[in-house]
Amino acid sequence: MPRTGGLTLELNGKTSPERLIAEIRRQAPHLLDETPPKPAPVPVKPRPQQAKGRAPEAEPLLTPAEVATMFRVDPKTVTRWAKAGKLTSIRTPGGHRRYRESEVLGLLYGTDTGAAES
Repeated sequence: MPRTGGLTLELNGKTSPERLIAEIRRQAPHLLDETPPKPAPVPVKPRPQQAKGRAPEAEPLLTPAEVATMFRVDPKTVTRWAKAGKLTSIRTPGGHRRYRESEVLGLLYGTDTGAAES
């Protein structure tokens, strides 16, 4: 019988999968916990207090790459979320998308900010 971290299972060819799962539930139920752990908060790089051409009271905006890093997804996924209405995007004069930091953080931490409000 192999011994793995306090869990002892008999692995002969006759043991059914149901029996193995029952033994795991009995000896180490935490191994079958199907609830995914919450991801650790991703630190957001510090932004300058005021960028050129921006009013001091303007809300910080994030690029698709910055949002993607926070959610650990591809930047194209962030663009799809904006097209689907999950996030509100703002277009720069050059046509690039930017996202409000407060709305992104609300989505990240599960608080309702209402993408449709703007």
